[in-house]
Amino acid sequence: MKVPHKIFILVLSTFLGLTTSCSSTTKKNDVSNQSNDTIDHGYNELANPSDLKTISNSDYNRDNPEIENIARPKTSTVQTQLDTTALFQSWVKDPNGPCTDFVISNKSFYIADYAGDGAMPYELIEKKLKVFYNDFIQEGEIISVTTDTLKIRWKDIDEVTAYVRWAQ
Repeated sequence: MKVPHKIFILVLSTFLGLTTSCSSTTKKNDVSNQSNDTIDHGYNELANPSDLKTISNSDYNRDNPEIENIARPKTSTVQTQLDTTALFQSWVKDPNGPCTDFVISNKSFYIADYAGDGAMPYELIEKKLKVFYNDFIQEGEIISVTTDTLKIRWKDIDEVTAYVRWAQ
């Protein structure tokens, strides 16, 4: 009677040991659904979606030859009923700041204080704005534009961003 009891304990402990080791191995090695994207980058497209390489914050807003450029148009597209005379201006969030934030023209969305070429091609289709940086795309919706104010709801930002016309 003692032999069957020992066999039962041996079989049970072997079964539990195998079950535990298999499930922990599966959990450790199952990274197929994990993303290397970081939550703090705040932009809409990775520079290299095929490699899913994490790009640090210091790599943004510069022409970095190590970062794969995204596919972007060579020229800007403007198809809108918005008042482009009011829109094609120099805009800033802080009117007391040292320079403008960006200038919109029919040719580019020019980022002031950009390390590299600040002239970004963009698409403005009705109220949808899409700016093609070298390593990411920023999207937004123009809420309103007058001769001295511009309001944009940028994708992934809850509040509307208000800009004022830069008085040079």
